[in-house]
Amino acid sequence: MSKHSAHNHFLILCFRFVIFAFVFAIGNKSFAQIYANDESKLFNPLTDDITKRLPALRILIDSAVANSPTVRYEELKADYYYYEQKSQERYWLEHFSFNVDANFGKWNFHDRDIVNRGPDWYYTESVRDNFAVGFYIRFPFASLVDRRNRINKQKKWIELSYVQRDINRKYVEKEVVEAYNMMIQWQNYIRIYNDYQKFTMIQMQMAQNQFLNGEIGPAEYTRLKEIQTRGAIEYQQAIAEFSKNYQLLEIITEINFNLINVLR
Repeated sequence: MSKHSAHNHFLILCFRFVIFAFVFAIGNKSFAQIYANDESKLFNPLTDDITKRLPALRILIDSAVANSPTVRYEELKADYYYYEQKSQERYWLEHFSFNVDANFGKWNFHDRDIVNRGPDWYYTESVRDNFAVGFYIRFPFASLVDRRNRINKQKKWIELSYVQRDINRKYVEKEVVEAYNMMIQWQNYIRIYNDYQKFTMIQMQMAQNQFLNGEIGPAEYTRLKEIQTRGAIEYQQAIAEFSKNYQLLEIITEINFNLINVLR
């Protein structure tokens, strides 16, 4: 290979290396940014406090009430009964009537004259116009006497709807508080069961050595193994309960918290 060819080959290798280094640096930077964004969403119940990563309880309650279909339903019912009340207040107008009739046309009649004894028939033609105007008032006693009572009944329906709305609001608030506190409680259980699991693992390692050395029998070794297994099950149950209440809060409040539970 000539010096010129070797020089060109060396330049090509250097160019490829620069391109590779540039692409690798950009890729690492993008990956680092993605990881940083994901890392900000990661949540570890063992080290993080869930109350510091979620909105305040008052905000969760307000969001749940604002998005509750049961609360909204009672508000719509109250509006409907309000319109019913207005109809009852105006119902007396249905007893007033104003009529206008107009008839225009051509009528043909066949009449028989019975004044004379002879059966004389004759044909007549009549063109008539008719116009009439009528107005009447008819008030049943029930409408007069019971009008105020009917209006008051509609007002009571409105009050009942508002009371039921407040009952539904209290129920939603109670759901949020219970799910929020249960989530905190189960996070504490996760930490307790995690420490207990670490202790039982150490205990099982010691028990295994004692079993192999003949210091304890199979019954004692089995008992210690059952304790460790029960602790592991309780640990997984605590994780599941924590996740369930976390998801319940998202559903009730209709807020997506965007946290990734690393213990799932």
